[in-house]
Amino acid sequence: MQQVIRHPRIGEVTLSRTRRAHRLSVSVRPPGRVRLTLPARMPLREGLAFLDEKADWVIETLRRVAERHPVRLLLPPYRTWSHELELVEALGERPSAWITADRIRVALPAGMAPETEEGQQVIRAAVERTLRCEAKEVLPVMTAEIARRFGFRYGRVTVRAARGRWGSCSSHDDLSFSIFLMRLPRHLIEYVILHELCHTRFKDHSPRFHALLDRLLEGREKALRAELRSHAPEVI
Repeated sequence: MQQVIRHPRIGEVTLSRTRRAHRLSVSVRPPGRVRLTLPARMPLREGLAFLDEKADWVIETLRRVAERHPVRLLLPPYRTWSHELELVEALGERPSAWITADRIRVALPAGMAPETEEGQQVIRAAVERTLRCEAKEVLPVMTAEIARRFGFRYGRVTVRAARGRWGSCSSHDDLSFSIFLMRLPRHLIEYVILHELCHTRFKDHSPRFHALLDRLLEGREKALRAELRSHAPEVI
């Protein structure tokens, strides 16, 4: 069983009761989540007293975690390929989100600030849903246009919420692209697509592969590759 409390010095703390716990423990995890674990039958007052004793350690650990894992908040102004994030106040007590022709509208109740973990989860989910819709609409069309221009043949095009790479090409010449491409400028999206199309000819990163890609890019492969490195396949 879990519940969330607010400690006067630490802030938000998740209380977790479990039969597997034989002793009290407190942990801090990125991006700054504090959890107090209690044995199932232990009185709550003992757990809170233990948390008070450990407050200095928790605060110092939170400081170190914040230095190592800085939180990047997803807030306006924020744009995807064709949508802009807009925050509004919810009429009820539950958050909601919907996508219009050019807006990602996220409605948060009065008691949920957009900077909180819960608020950020709602916003990120809405943005990822938007990126997926954009990727499904834009990337297959763009891939077909580039393939026609340069004479490539390929199989299917799929999109995924991949954070490890921008794109991939299978042994059957099926192409997969990260939805987070929709955060990049058009010329970098085209570079990634052309990179994967070149893998339909060469399945490695051999000199022949790079020679082909650089020729099609009119000598700009190294510059575009360096520019792409300044971005990461993420929401923000």
